[in-house]
Amino acid sequence: MPLVLLPILMMVGLLAGINPAVGLLAAFALIFILVALTDLATGVAVLILVVFIESAPITAISADKLVGLILAGAWVVRLSTQPSSRERQIFSDHPAFSYLLVLFLGWVLLSTAWAENSANALGQFSDFLLVAVLYVIVYTAIRTRRQAMIVIGAFVAGSAYTAAYGLVNKPTLDTVEAGRLVSTIADPNFLAASLIAGTALAGAGIVAARGRPILQLASGGALASCLAAFVLTGSRGGIVGLTVALLTAIVVSGRWRAATTIAVMAVVGFSIGYYTLYAPPEVKSRIEGATQGETQQQDGRSTIWTVGWRMVEDNPIIGVGAGNFEDQSVRYVIEPGRTFRTDRVIDNPGVSHNSYLGPLAELGIIGALLFVSIIGFSVAAAYRAAIRFARSGDRQMEALSRGLLVACVGILAAGFFISAEASKQIWLLLALCPALLAIAAASENDGPEEASSPR
Repeated sequence: MPLVLLPILMMVGLLAGINPAVGLLAAFALIFILVALTDLATGVAVLILVVFIESAPITAISADKLVGLILAGAWVVRLSTQPSSRERQIFSDHPAFSYLLVLFLGWVLLSTAWAENSANALGQFSDFLLVAVLYVIVYTAIRTRRQAMIVIGAFVAGSAYTAAYGLVNKPTLDTVEAGRLVSTIADPNFLAASLIAGTALAGAGIVAARGRPILQLASGGALASCLAAFVLTGSRGGIVGLTVALLTAIVVSGRWRAATTIAVMAVVGFSIGYYTLYAPPEVKSRIEGATQGETQQQDGRSTIWTVGWRMVEDNPIIGVGAGNFEDQSVRYVIEPGRTFRTDRVIDNPGVSHNSYLGPLAELGIIGALLFVSIIGFSVAAAYRAAIRFARSGDRQMEALSRGLLVACVGILAAGFFISAEASKQIWLLLALCPALLAIAAASENDGPEEASSPR
């Protein structure tokens, strides 16, 4: 092995001498290849961190697609070199869901046949294909409790990093709406949605790390930073998502319901106190005016949703084609019914700002049902995992499963106000759900100690 690596290392050194940025990227790629081939779950954890930090100005080169490509290659190598009996495969463990996933991808690809802009349709298909492959890779990679904890920990760490980065590097007024926080995730609404998931998982981490004060302290710090950054985003959709997440936490917290209720009350009190006493005037005005008539009319999202629903009514079964919402929306502006912000559609057409209306308009009822079914299977898997871990007495994994369930519900609720149907963060969380269910099943059969060791 050292003799094989020697010429590669020499090449990396040569690249570093010619172009330090390229050399650094090559060195990172080489290290990551070795890591991914050795432990695919660690590779997934690295990908999660990269997804969160890739947009930061301190990074010279975006590594997101490179890391994903390397991870996919390592997954293929693993499948081709390991006996099939040793590998967990979603195709054999959940054949009905596998057909569902393939049917969804096939329908998205088929929609290029009737899409006016076939290039956009193919682009949307490639986005869904990438996150679907990522879903399968995550399920294959996470086989033990330890690996699940590493990957969940990476999501919490990534959320804490993007929160801290935004808190330290305040946005300038020429880049975002005055007073609203952005970070490595440049859109405050997307940032808020991700921070909801980070907050839920960090809270679960505090419970799961009982008896480990350093991990509890780290989880508490991550929760505080995520929550502090969240309230500064001024995201109304984020507030809805957080509210749904907090209510879900009380409902599904099981043996921790009393403590969870107290924690939820503390979060609500902190949020109300901040928005009442300390929020910048722009953010306070944005939140307080969300339901007032004139402000509601001026919000372009209501016009976009009206146009989107007209699109659904005109093409209810097959939709207008994947990725074609932007191209088709202008055709549905001049119709009976009041639309207040037609400039948002005519002058600056964009996405649907709704992760469910968008697929419904673009893929019709068929595509939307397939998409929602994928979500439903995943969320149900997280709930089933929590029940199984509770049955086997594994309180650590039970807490993480319940936290994952709350994270999924919260970020999906926030998805009603953003177009995040192909978001890597969402699909990573969804993929964790059946992975935890598989570990829970092994834990019931073999006990927590056996389930902690790779087979």
